[in-house]
Amino acid sequence: MPIVIHLGRDVKEYREKSEKIILQAIAESRFGCEFCLRPMTRHSNYDRRIKETGQSLTITVIWCKACKNYHALLPDFLLPRKHYSANEIEGVIIDSGTLPINQIDTEASESTVRRWLQQIVERIKQAVGILKYLFGRAGQAVGETAIDAGHCYSELEQVLEKAPREVRYSGNKLGLANLWLGTNETVVHI
Repeated sequence: MPIVIHLGRDVKEYREKSEKIILQAIAESRFGCEFCLRPMTRHSNYDRRIKETGQSLTITVIWCKACKNYHALLPDFLLPRKHYSANEIEGVIIDSGTLPINQIDTEASESTVRRWLQQIVERIKQAVGILKYLFGRAGQAVGETAIDAGHCYSELEQVLEKAPREVRYSGNKLGLANLWLGTNETVVHI
């Protein structure tokens, strides 16, 4: 399962800063195994390509030597198991609130857009519910009357505005939601 963390605003900043951020986090034992609680260490890496830009980046994999449990460290501008960036997918989700699918400006095919609108919208709805619970547990309750029901992305934005504290993120709300979900060790990602 991936761990989503802030490793830069974009690919350029990721290339410049991610290595240092990851090494420091490992040295400070910030990545603990969810099974045995031992610190996780660097294991390997792999290349990941962002489809709409053609850019590639190297993703670090960490592991627990005792449990043989592995996690990829994904920057918050990527979504787990998606070839396009979170920014591209977020733009499509936003545009889907006002435009027909065939008029949305994206590099992705129409079938990919339809799949995103089914999968990602459902994940956003799940994330909104979990984030309401997590923020409430942290003392920042999000009442149903505080949220204007409507487009799922709008609801996500409204819930994230109620976050108990500021979190550094790349600028897209899908990545920010994944940061919050990961911080609280939920198994749901957008």
